Amino acid sequence: MTTSGFEIATNLTEASIMAALASTDQHRVPTENLFAQSLLDNIRDGVIFVDGNNRIQTWNQATEIMTGISSGHAIGQPISPSIFNLTDADGKEVSDQECPFVACIRNGKKQQSEFRIVGRSGREVKAEFNIVPIRTYDGTICGAVILIQDSSVQLDLKRQLKDLYAMSMLDPLTQVANRSEFERVLDEYVRAHNLTDFECSLIICDIDFFKQINDNYGHNVGDQALVAFAQLLKKFVRGQDVVARYGGEEFVILCANCNIDAAVERAEEIRSTLTKTPQQMLNGKCITASFGVSQLKRSDSATDFFVRADQGLLNAKETGRNRVVAACSSDDSPITLQDAETKSLAGVKWRKQKGQPLFCEEFKTSTPLPVVIESLRGYILEMGAEVRKVEPDYASVKIQATDPNSNVKGSFIVDVELTEAVDEDQNLVGERMATFIRITIRGGKNGWFFSNSSELAPAVMTELRRYLMITDESARLTVAPAATEPSQR
Repeated sequence: MTTSGFEIATNLTEASIMAALASTDQHRVPTENLFAQSLLDNIRDGVIFVDGNNRIQTWNQATEIMTGISSGHAIGQPISPSIFNLTDADGKEVSDQECPFVACIRNGKKQQSEFRIVGRSGREVKAEFNIVPIRTYDGTICGAVILIQDSSVQLDLKRQLKDLYAMSMLDPLTQVANRSEFERVLDEYVRAHNLTDFECSLIICDIDFFKQINDNYGHNVGDQALVAFAQLLKKFVRGQDVVARYGGEEFVILCANCNIDAAVERAEEIRSTLTKTPQQMLNGKCITASFGVSQLKRSDSATDFFVRADQGLLNAKETGRNRVVAACSSDDSPITLQDAETKSLAGVKWRKQKGQPLFCEEFKTSTPLPVVIESLRGYILEMGAEVRKVEPDYASVKIQATDPNSNVKGSFIVDVELTEAVDEDQNLVGERMATFIRITIRGGKNGWFFSNSSELAPAVMTELRRYLMITDESARLTVAPAATEPSQR
């Protein structure tokens, strides 16, 4: 039966400990102390005897194993934390001035603490130290017994369990949750929703043209792109959210306490950030992704919830990629993000301009065409504009304006042309679609706006750009009066 160092503290008599401390001649050591020495050398816990001068008198074999220091080098040396390379539980080095062993002998109080020993081999040992003062028959402190219990086995076991848990729930490449963990949490969220109306939305995203990355750069670079994408997604999740790799280049984000509007906004923020983030492994080129979004409904199963978002992702990829599509169920009216027909119209001509405009700008934006159309609709309603003409790719509106200083009224006309075509930008991987916009501002005859157009037209253009989410100055293609002949895109 194995005996621990803690049992030694009670099994060894005070007299035998004192005899061991006092004796220097092994041939004269009493028989009972030979038994004690044999016991000390064959237990699994470290035992150290320290005399009243703070010098080490006994250093058993278990202590040698833990520290890598032989008893021959230790016995006779002053006891100090530096002998053990001792650190506290937080990894902070314990200084010799704060020596717990000397403090115990000085104040006569037992001490139990957890420390870490870094042995000569570099092995770290987590150990529990029990420091017990030893007194003579008259109560004088003559030294201390230090009992060291190696708890590294338990520490290693905890680490192994943690590693096993991580392996069971994390994708080994990207270190986000794996598909199994996602499906487990998805089921929990669906149950919580059915019980408490817990709001939840799902974002499914897929890197565009990922096969081209593997084909052109190699699978190792493809893996690096997946890791970079996963790290970006993690920046946009909160405490209760879950980001997971569902498979291949497809990732999912479970958004807790989040309705579909907020989820779409978050997906659009991720999409926009990704398109502006040069990837080092692709020599500074950017990648894009497509997104499908759905919100959990009371009647949903986990499959219903997922399939609806997946259908949104499919629609995003079919309508040109690099966009966010919010899915809807069969009994809902279609969500506005899917209302407009998407076209692939490379080389489209702009309309002929009638007369000379006050101001004209052309833009390119990565914002999907349906989103731009919906934003334009919001601008028209907000401004109370009079609609002059509307076609699938064109709107002309008349807006009344009043001079705040003189109350003189005037009007101006805004023409907005929209189309979608292949983006020729070579800084992107794969074929991309972009929304091209031309905004033309005209002044009403003899109106206040017309006479002040040099100052007012740019302000109107800035406000309209804000509505249409054209925020990047580099997206501007031309800044010039409109040509009287159509130009090629």
